[in-house]
Amino acid sequence: MEKIKTIQQFKRGLLYAWLILSFTLGVASSYAGAITGAGAFLSAGAVCFASFLVPSFLAAAFWAVENQVNKGPRYAWKQYRLRLGIRRQLLEAGIYITKSFGSVKLAEVPWVTVWFAPGFQHGTVYIGNCIRFHDKLSRIDISPSLGGYVVEQAYLSDDENHYCYDFYDSTLERRQAFKSFQEFKGYSDSLGQYELFIDRYTKLPLTHQLLAGQTGSGKTYALHGYILQMRSKQAGYRLFFADPKSSSVALLGGRISPDTTAESFEGIVALLDAFVSEMGKRKAQLKGHLINKIDGDYRDFGLPPYVLIFDEYADFSHQLQEKEKKLRDHVNSLVSQVILKGRQLGFFMWMVMQQSGSNSIPTFIRDNLPWKVVLGNAEDQTYTTAFGAGAEIPLRKMAAGEGVFTYPAVANKPKLCSFPTLDFDILEAMDSLPDVSGERELG
Repeated sequence: MEKIKTIQQFKRGLLYAWLILSFTLGVASSYAGAITGAGAFLSAGAVCFASFLVPSFLAAAFWAVENQVNKGPRYAWKQYRLRLGIRRQLLEAGIYITKSFGSVKLAEVPWVTVWFAPGFQHGTVYIGNCIRFHDKLSRIDISPSLGGYVVEQAYLSDDENHYCYDFYDSTLERRQAFKSFQEFKGYSDSLGQYELFIDRYTKLPLTHQLLAGQTGSGKTYALHGYILQMRSKQAGYRLFFADPKSSSVALLGGRISPDTTAESFEGIVALLDAFVSEMGKRKAQLKGHLINKIDGDYRDFGLPPYVLIFDEYADFSHQLQEKEKKLRDHVNSLVSQVILKGRQLGFFMWMVMQQSGSNSIPTFIRDNLPWKVVLGNAEDQTYTTAFGAGAEIPLRKMAAGEGVFTYPAVANKPKLCSFPTLDFDILEAMDSLPDVSGERELG
């Protein structure tokens, strides 16, 4: 069976036929006029050449406008190639409407356009949505049609008239490598005081976080980078460390802030009490500031954030289950207060664990951790508990320190991330930073 053509292909074929015919007749008429000297042949040749040049000019002008040549020839050519490849793939996937022109059946594929960021490292494909194709467009992966680019996430535009596919250059290296602490600190300082970075394409505002991954996935190394960033900020982060397994987090905490580091079960409960107590003081302090800006938060008044890093929370949770109900309720209340009330006050909890199932962390607490990261090639259950059922995880082989994350309004669906390589002595870098834990709060 003959392969169906698109309307664009049919129009292009007609244009090429017309141009060939006009040019051939123009050459023939001009040649005949030159031999015979007849003015009629010369006039006919001029008409034929005009019939060739005018459509050629109009077609070129339409192509230039459609592919935004005003942004440069390279931009227009790359957009044309991507749009052409996407339309071909949509045609082969059967995503088109059949229309008849006399006895000819033609396919009308959805409208497609492409936006590139400066440097062509990433961009967005927009495909027109309609009732007939809505379900198919929500499921397809257009990466094979992008010639080296890979789709990172797909979503509907606000008016739901277009499907949007954010893509990036697959040859780019997300992971940053820092050969010295000064280089690392310089990059961190270039960001906002209340922003943290994961890789060269991912910087996010501070908030509650879940960091999950199996042993060897790079969780501890990721924490080292986070802690170095927070310690080097001028905002004066106050760090608390809870480590029931007495691992490297407890070691770092002991060197950075021994008074706010706990390893035993009783010590961690006392640490939670102290953290919530500080949050209560902040609430009273912030109340006075809110008179001037009722919808403000700690950042608007230059107040330092407090972050409780809870390593292997699952181990603590299992110990908690063996305690009496009164203590269990007290601890769960402390954690809930931080998770539900801490954002405006600048008090955040980071929970680090191998899996985030409901047997390790209460579901309502996990669901209220906006920033979620899963490192390594985790099991399906790990992704499901972290991101929810049906979450589409990019099919990649993850090395240590690589994974996926979600963050409201930035990555509603899991996106790739890669934590930096720190080619310097981390403990030496930690020791070189001034102690800000005793400084008075700003504002």
